[in-house]
Amino acid sequence: MTGERRVEDSYRAVATPADCLAFVSDAGLCLWTKRKGWESWPSLEAASVWGADAPRETAFNGAFMEATWFWKDDLHIEKQLFYGQILGHGVAMLASLEMLPFLIAAQGDNDPRTLCERGLLPHLSLGVYEHVERNGSTASNKLPVSYKDRSRSLVPLAQRFLLTKVGLTGRTRGTYGYLWGLADAFFPDAFSAAAHLRVPEAREAILRQLETKHGILLTNAQAAKIFHWKPE
Repeated sequence: MTGERRVEDSYRAVATPADCLAFVSDAGLCLWTKRKGWESWPSLEAASVWGADAPRETAFNGAFMEATWFWKDDLHIEKQLFYGQILGHGVAMLASLEMLPFLIAAQGDNDPRTLCERGLLPHLSLGVYEHVERNGSTASNKLPVSYKDRSRSLVPLAQRFLLTKVGLTGRTRGTYGYLWGLADAFFPDAFSAAAHLRVPEAREAILRQLETKHGILLTNAQAAKIFHWKPE
């Protein structure tokens, strides 16, 4: 940390979806929940009315998660913000639409087949991508992978902004699930804006946002590891 003030200190009272959107828009990017090993990163949980006394790692049935479970999905599907595990398995992040083009552009050349040939995208993930490319939005349980391989195949695609959640299959226990679609078709404006950004410019904007807004100072190597940036 390079500064003492954290963006959560301006809030500590996020209690509604509108509050959530305002916080993410201001933060640019943040985690959904508090995460062990990510204590210096801003999180919606820390900024919420449930966050002050919550443990470092919120239980799955905690008050914060119960209250915000639908927010992250609904606001993403409504295209008011971006939500996904772009930092890795289990590390859910929220990003503002303003920051989204920079996150996309920072990936550089993002053709899934080229990535797979270079060993940067698992063959399992490419198979899922090509299925959605051919067939359109697909429910999680209809993807051409087993349940145990589902997350392993989808997270690399989310990290590369290749696939994203585009809808829900239901809103009740037993029916709740996701529809997956091509990210560039779901967020066309963000991808159009990203096309006008150079990779170094996009990466610098992300590093600057983290440092000036959140006091997080990363080297280029650290950022490349966190955001899965490949050498240009």
